[in-house]
Amino acid sequence: MQTQTRVQTSSAVRSSTIPKKSDFSESSFAGLTVCVVGPHYPRPGGVSTQVEMLESCLRGEGATVRPVDTNVQSLRHLGRPGRWLLPAAQVMIVPVRLWRAAAGADIIHAHLASYWGFYLPMLAVALIGKLRGVPSVATYHGGKAAEFVTDHKTSVRALLNRLDALIVLSSFTGRVFEGLGLKPVVVPNVIDLQQFQPEPPGPGSSRLSEPDRPALLWVKSFDDSGNPALMVEAFARLRRDLPRATLTMIGDGPRLPDARAQAEALATPVYFAGRVPYDAMAQAYEKADILVISSAVDNQPNVLIEASASGLPVVATAVGGIPDMVEDGVNALLVAPDDADALAAAVLQVARDPNLAGRLGHAAVENAQRYTWMQVRGQLAAVYRQVIRGDQ
Repeated sequence: MQTQTRVQTSSAVRSSTIPKKSDFSESSFAGLTVCVVGPHYPRPGGVSTQVEMLESCLRGEGATVRPVDTNVQSLRHLGRPGRWLLPAAQVMIVPVRLWRAAAGADIIHAHLASYWGFYLPMLAVALIGKLRGVPSVATYHGGKAAEFVTDHKTSVRALLNRLDALIVLSSFTGRVFEGLGLKPVVVPNVIDLQQFQPEPPGPGSSRLSEPDRPALLWVKSFDDSGNPALMVEAFARLRRDLPRATLTMIGDGPRLPDARAQAEALATPVYFAGRVPYDAMAQAYEKADILVISSAVDNQPNVLIEASASGLPVVATAVGGIPDMVEDGVNALLVAPDDADALAAAVLQVARDPNLAGRLGHAAVENAQRYTWMQVRGQLAAVYRQVIRGDQ
């Protein structure tokens, strides 16, 4: 669903306030001033990674970037009291940050998740964008789009209608917002291929040096969306056939204690690595043989793109936008969600067939090329151009 149509906006004065950048072409961002609203480092997570990546790419194109961090890091250092105070502080601080950044800007680009990750940036953008007369676009990253939109249909539609364009990462998410009468544009996430690169060997060969001892890697938040319980259960079943297999699980979250207890109850050795800095992830992929994604809900996971660029064969649950990213049997193996036997069987199939592992890994590297800045920049520039110049 590569439609590139404007979001229908309810603001009749929008077109009269859009600045005319006659020198802004579809393939260049030079000279633009862009306010990027969203979580920034050191806030962990895929959205933060994409926000920082976009800012770096825009600066590399000659744009002036004004970061607007939706996080208040100082409160997070206070533990539980800080977490209680955080929402109120964000409501007061983020609009002020955006007000200052938006002065004289050409466009506001917000990055959204679900629930509070939606309402906080969108309320700020809707208010400040109107007051400053600056056009706005937003990228929706949340994997729980269907659930969130169903529960909050009226308010979500009202706020998104304040945008000049809505960007989604996959046609799966796009269909959710089309159900609200919106017309989203698909622009995928971006990956830095200088950081994530495959190891030799080439096509048809495998990085599995010990097929009876595959090193599995799982990278996700320990929550219901990431479904770590499914990963631990599938690994326990896999070890009946491959008792020397290993599993490293990277991340943290509310389900981490449960996953530890589950692994202990199943007498299954799992290495829980905790959070790993973004700049150390390339090394994690180098040490792994197979990436496994057990998600119950997902959109366009960065880990799948990064692992693909690193040449890892991928086994994943066919949920959300994942089937839009990879083709089953070509550059990944996809299985039904919440099926531990199917997940274990697919991993076993890759581990026992070095030719399959090599073929999947090589095809994954080629597939990752779709997510480079050189591939994505024209799609994003077309959206910016349409919004800033008022093109139809």
